[in-house]
Amino acid sequence: MIDRLAIVDGNPRHPEAFRLLQASHKLLSKLFPQDDIYALSVDELCESNVKFYVATDNDKIIGCAALSINETYAELKAMFVDEKQRGQGVAQKLLDHVIIQAKIEKLSYVKLETGLELNAAVDLYKKNGFTFCDRFGDYFPNETSVYMEKCI
Repeated sequence: MIDRLAIVDGNPRHPEAFRLLQASHKLLSKLFPQDDIYALSVDELCESNVKFYVATDNDKIIGCAALSINETYAELKAMFVDEKQRGQGVAQKLLDHVIIQAKIEKLSYVKLETGLELNAAVDLYKKNGFTFCDRFGDYFPNETSVYMEKCI
């Protein structure tokens, strides 16, 4: 049970955040061909155009999400919640936070790429007003990705 949930600026190199990122990459590697995985590296998550956030419960990192800021839109990246903490609203709080941050950046859209196999993620995004859209950015065509966006 979550006691004190907070969403704060984070560092992907923090050991607890890094553990979550590794768990995310491990899951993606089980579900998708390597060429269809577009997760950012820790170094990429530390670039100046990326904002990285963590969800904490009593100061323990239990989730993360990042926004990659482009000229006209923000892209949601690295969204992941610790397996033991799922189903308690953590992903929703992270998503709410990144949408607010994109609005603060005065961007028109939040876009994302996710996998067809990640049904809970797709359902969360649809519930929050994201709609399917065409491939964008540097993504290559594949059979496993879906693209979504939300006008903010």
